[in-house]
Amino acid sequence: MNIGQAKKQISNAVRAYLSTDDLGLPRVPPRMQRPLVLFGPPGVGKTAVVAQVADEMGINFVAYSITHHTRQSTLGLPFITSEQFDGHDYQVSDYTMSEILAAVYRARKESDVDEGILFLDEVNCVSETLAPALLQFLQYKTFGMHSLPQGWVICCAGNPLEYNRSAREFDPALLDRIKRIDVEPELSVWQDYARACGVHPAITTFLDAKPGSFYQVRAGVTGPRLVTARGWEDLSRMISAYECEGLEVDAELVGQYVQDDTISHEFFSYYQLFRKYEDDYRVASILEGQADDGLVGRAEEAPFDERVAVVGLLLDAVLERVHAQAGKAEALELAHKDLASVLGRDTDTLADALSVRMNSVRTSPDVGKRMDEAAGDHAQVKALRLEALSRVSGAVAEAPAGAQADAAKACFNTLVDEHALQKQSAMDALDNAFRFLDAAFGEQSQEALIMVTRLSADPVLVRTVAQHGSGEFLKHNKSLLLSERNVELLQQIEALDDSLQDTADHAEQEG
Repeated sequence: MNIGQAKKQISNAVRAYLSTDDLGLPRVPPRMQRPLVLFGPPGVGKTAVVAQVADEMGINFVAYSITHHTRQSTLGLPFITSEQFDGHDYQVSDYTMSEILAAVYRARKESDVDEGILFLDEVNCVSETLAPALLQFLQYKTFGMHSLPQGWVICCAGNPLEYNRSAREFDPALLDRIKRIDVEPELSVWQDYARACGVHPAITTFLDAKPGSFYQVRAGVTGPRLVTARGWEDLSRMISAYECEGLEVDAELVGQYVQDDTISHEFFSYYQLFRKYEDDYRVASILEGQADDGLVGRAEEAPFDERVAVVGLLLDAVLERVHAQAGKAEALELAHKDLASVLGRDTDTLADALSVRMNSVRTSPDVGKRMDEAAGDHAQVKALRLEALSRVSGAVAEAPAGAQADAAKACFNTLVDEHALQKQSAMDALDNAFRFLDAAFGEQSQEALIMVTRLSADPVLVRTVAQHGSGEFLKHNKSLLLSERNVELLQQIEALDDSLQDTADHAEQEG
């Protein structure tokens, strides 16, 4: 299955394991909560997808690469203690708590959330000395004398034998005690994730044109040649950072992440061409509705690869604006709750109460603090939340005695108004992008269909459109549905024609 299907399987299993009945008892008894084990090639996103499940459910996530551990760090260190049995004292060996289990209990304590996922990577590559302890843990959720707390789910990942020389097959006894999930790379699923997470448009449009370059793991003269989903995403981060700092993205940088000479050179050549398109088309002007006839004419006459690049540029810019305002909306809603918790206090202590609240937000763990259908990542939302509280705090500090509460409310209302303008700007950009595509290629062009298809796969954009509306997006979405319906009708007609022809042929043979 692809990584999207695997994510659904993981999420459903975790929800079932954490489900309780009216008496508070687990619907799936702990002894029947089989560890989830993802098998798939390196860099396909196994770790990331489990972390996403924990993040979306608001539970803890603790990850370890089991191959980095010794028997002592996994089981704990032995020590001698005394116990009395049948009236006699005995010296008994005991164990300290495992480093891994200690991390689990620490996460529960710091987050104030009891549930979580313990993720063990490279689980089929452990040493022979550690293998029995791991087998015991997967079956009974215990390391040495200590158990994994209730409400925690074990999830593991391993590489197939062909990708890792130190990997080994699980024996049938263990396979009968786990939920095995086999994962394969699939570009279309990763592209939806990549665009939602802001992967550089040069990468997403390159892979649209050359899907065979998405994932490669093969032997080479100087070692294995690796092109993975992880490599593309990490390269994206570096390219964005280089561009922001004015550094040159060269072929050597690309080759450090895309470790296949042919694909690396092809992408670098494409990236240079992409940057030229970025400069030539002035995307910001298009999204502001200021595209001149020259830009429209150039796009109309452009070859296919240039048109795909333009769509990618517009898509990336629109999603960046929509996601930015969605993250701001989430931050403001959290900041509103922060203010509500302190505004009922005496005005003389309001500034101090805000300071305490900001410090609490700054130092609190992110686990369990997300809102339903959260849009931004934890770090970004927390930074925006603190920025909003800081502005309110500044307004309170400048207000005269007795007017701090009114100053806090007025400042927060200003923040809400600023976000409304940001949201309107994002939706205007969405409409203007479609208007440009229509002017250049026609209302039901292939380019517009690509744009609306990619946008429709982004849940944040779809939710924003549902809340705020976008005439152009909805118009093109209807065109897409109509186009799909036409294809379906044509297929039904062709099937009917084939059936009638078969009937006629059969009648002729009978005659």
